[in-house]
Amino acid sequence: MRLQALTFAVLLGLAACETVPSAMDPAAFDTSLASAEANTNPARRDAELSELIARAELSDEQRASALYARADGRLNMKFNLPGAVEDFDALLALAPDEARIATVERRKLFAAEEIDAAERRLARLQNLPDWVDDKILMGDIPAAAARYQGSGLTPNAGHFYVFLETGFICAPTDLVDAAPVHQVGPEPEHVQGAVWCSDPSVS
Repeated sequence: MRLQALTFAVLLGLAACETVPSAMDPAAFDTSLASAEANTNPARRDAELSELIARAELSDEQRASALYARADGRLNMKFNLPGAVEDFDALLALAPDEARIATVERRKLFAAEEIDAAERRLARLQNLPDWVDDKILMGDIPAAAARYQGSGLTPNAGHFYVFLETGFICAPTDLVDAAPVHQVGPEPEHVQGAVWCSDPSVS
């Protein structure tokens, strides 16, 4: 009888451990969040925050903070604003009593206005850099990279690093027969012989 009681207690303890996930160490979380937020490259910053948000051991409070940081960065850097709205919505669903709820709602409205303005600009004729800016704002980086590659023009430094960090541009030693990013005239310093990746998913 005593053995059965002990076994039951052990099983009950194991069940409790399974249903209460441990949160990420607060100091480690704060370090990871601060490191991502300090990144000035929008694509790299977004990727680092996405990796953090995907971690299973985050508490709801930690995940809400990471979602806010990614949404805030997307909005401030004009990088995937539809994704920013989705992050704000996910945050509100996860933490309906979030202290920043008024700020979140206001930022959502601002993002919606920016998206509407970008859609109206995209419906008109634009020069290539402005069109690419709006496609990046809308989160459509594959189309932006394809338009640059098809044009034969060299991406400016900002666009170049977005394409590099999202896997559409590769280092010159990665792919021998790939199309060069720069084709005509003096090569800008930021290009350095880079090529268009043949398969961004494996770059």
